[in-house]
Amino acid sequence: MKKFILVIACVLSSILFSQNSDKESDFKIIEHIPLHPDCTKEASNLERKKCMSVKIAEHVEKKFDTRIAANIGLSGKVKILVAFKINEIGKIIDVKARAPHKLLEQEAIRVIKLLPKFTPGYQDGTPVTVPYSLPIAFVVEKPIKAIIKNKPTTLEQPDTFPVFRNCKENLGNDYLKDCTTEKIINFIKVSFDTELASNLFPQQQYTKFKVEFVINKKGKVEQVNAKANHRAIAAEAIRVLKRMPKFKKPGYSNNKPVNTPFSIIMKVYFQDF
Repeated sequence: MKKFILVIACVLSSILFSQNSDKESDFKIIEHIPLHPDCTKEASNLERKKCMSVKIAEHVEKKFDTRIAANIGLSGKVKILVAFKINEIGKIIDVKARAPHKLLEQEAIRVIKLLPKFTPGYQDGTPVTVPYSLPIAFVVEKPIKAIIKNKPTTLEQPDTFPVFRNCKENLGNDYLKDCTTEKIINFIKVSFDTELASNLFPQQQYTKFKVEFVINKKGKVEQVNAKANHRAIAAEAIRVLKRMPKFKKPGYSNNKPVNTPFSIIMKVYFQDF
């Protein structure tokens, strides 16, 4: 469970990034600050500022995926600093972020870029670019020590292997085993977030992990577990397997559907050199 804390501070972006121009105005002294579409135009500058802070805070709290911090092994209070500008036509530009991990920086930038178009700020009757800084802080409870809680129940291989979609049923059990296993591996490779792996291991070409799961009597995946060299990789492998479509047929023994265990070691490539 997480506790989300959001602090909004609208100050000069030069505090974080020195990239001001002649057409930029200090948020604290600007004549008419930018206006969020849900805020009232007739309000005073102070009321506008408060409304802007509330609306941006609500947006970030709703859109920011704090699970990223837990997935990369962080716990406790996490702080991110974001700087951006609202330009002369009310669009968000020059979004930058500083965080304990690159994935958190990318998430902060993604969320800020989703902000709606604003009414621009005005100084002496002329629209101007206004820089902002936005501290974001949230608390992530200490994660469990291991991804794997319960190992799949030890089961015998069935007389007839489970049938993945597009595998033919009348070519023998050896064919079914090879076809279904190949389809599972291809599904994982196609569905796995390789950008996540690339960001975690920028100097590597691939990542390896082991997955264990069961195809139950109804042809659905359950008891999914994973082992990897990074918690985020294990979590991603589990996410992918839980999204695997229902099998055409489960495994069978003595003409009855049975639970079928799987254990697969995966190697997913994400870099081309």
